[in-house]
Amino acid sequence: MAKNIFNDEQIKENFEKRVWLCLPKMSETKSFLQLILESLTKRKVEVQSRDIIVKTLQDELAGRKYLIVLDDLWRVDSPLWDDFVDTLRGINTSRGNFIIVTTRMEQVASTVTAVGPHSLEKLAADHSWSIFKKRAFIEGEIPEEIVRMENRIVEMCKGLPLGANVLGGLLRNKEKHEWQAILDGNPLVAGEDDNGENSIRKILKLSYDYLPSPHLKNCFAYFAMFPKDFVFEKEQIIQLWMEEGFLRPCQETTVMENIGNKFFQLLLRNSLLQDVQLDKRNNITHCKMHDLVHDLARDALKYKLFDLRGDGGENLSQVRYLLWDSPSDQIDKINEPECLCTLFWRSNYILEDMLLSLST
Repeated sequence: MAKNIFNDEQIKENFEKRVWLCLPKMSETKSFLQLILESLTKRKVEVQSRDIIVKTLQDELAGRKYLIVLDDLWRVDSPLWDDFVDTLRGINTSRGNFIIVTTRMEQVASTVTAVGPHSLEKLAADHSWSIFKKRAFIEGEIPEEIVRMENRIVEMCKGLPLGANVLGGLLRNKEKHEWQAILDGNPLVAGEDDNGENSIRKILKLSYDYLPSPHLKNCFAYFAMFPKDFVFEKEQIIQLWMEEGFLRPCQETTVMENIGNKFFQLLLRNSLLQDVQLDKRNNITHCKMHDLVHDLARDALKYKLFDLRGDGGENLSQVRYLLWDSPSDQIDKINEPECLCTLFWRSNYILEDMLLSLST
């Protein structure tokens, strides 16, 4: 819904500046202001001063109406939110600017709301069934046994389009005995969450468990290396899979790029990737990953991934993948891992000889 609003032609005409951010928690105002500035200027902002960031934002937004979407916000404190909004009001005093926040947390909604939160209704049963059918049975022919299970399948989806999409992708191209085993042997019941999120997580986990090879599971988990709402370049991802050793020759082909393309298509077919972008020849160039699917990828990496912005703890002895935002902070931690094989740098600032100090 938020994407439809953001991309609506009338919205584009009314708001000269539009910004879409996906950041799970607001820990400080400056970081959000910096991300807004980077989105507006399309370049990395390296300045550390909040005053400079605010002044540059004033130059970008002066006399222009803007729309900001903060997608899937999980945590924000009331004083921090008030400071953020007051700063934006000071930057641009024009009337008619808007901030839209999407969240799964009622506490966040009550903190940021100015006009009352809008709670989305769940899909009607026939809509859930329609999405499932389109994903599971491309040819349109639905086995009678599946039709008899319609009510159960709809219940499993819990009125959420992601659930219907992923479950449909899971059962796509499966033989009768396979989808019967999935539906009969894995009863999915929502937990205490009214939004059915527990059920969605179980469907996603089921889809991950049924991926046909450990190498494909490694390729899926690798997406957790990147932040949520990140736009993945297909060819770059395949090259990274190759460098990590996730792609192995098989009887069908020994060309690693072909195997990578096959793995990519399998993840897309299982609805674990979405929002694909096509070139003029209708070849996929970019894609995204749903936030809940990204959470599953992080769970799949378990202790192999360490992100200083998250809750990775202090023990780096088993870490293989390290995400880094501010190398000047706690730099000694980067020298500890014995199993570290991949370091993704999110800053242009590198300490002298730091990389040379890493263990080999």
